[in-house]
Amino acid sequence: MILGSIRVERNAVTTHKDSYLLDNISVVSVRRPFLASAGLIASALGTGTLVFFDLLYPHEIALTLLAAGLVLAFGLITAQLKLLSRDLRGSELGNVLWGDFSTLNTIRARIDAALDTKASGGKG
Repeated sequence: MILGSIRVERNAVTTHKDSYLLDNISVVSVRRPFLASAGLIASALGTGTLVFFDLLYPHEIALTLLAAGLVLAFGLITAQLKLLSRDLRGSELGNVLWGDFSTLNTIRARIDAALDTKASGGKG
């Protein structure tokens, strides 16, 4: 699942908001911007549960550990596709799409393939 839309064409990458020429794109990356925060929150919830294990009811332990797992899963799944180039430095245009990591990584591979085809003169 992605928020927005993207189409990889021969000369451009078109999203729901903008179009990017393949000639101007130098780096395509998929990042997990919430992973560090999610890991910190999940470890704090887990540690708090272990510390106060003897004071908590079983349903409170289960809910706290479930919340920790959900936060960690959110951090692992949520990703951002970024397109970087000399023209886009210092602007917010490089933050193209948000979605799940596996889908965005597949899109990144398609953009890389289009860039490779473009670099080889369309012979690939």
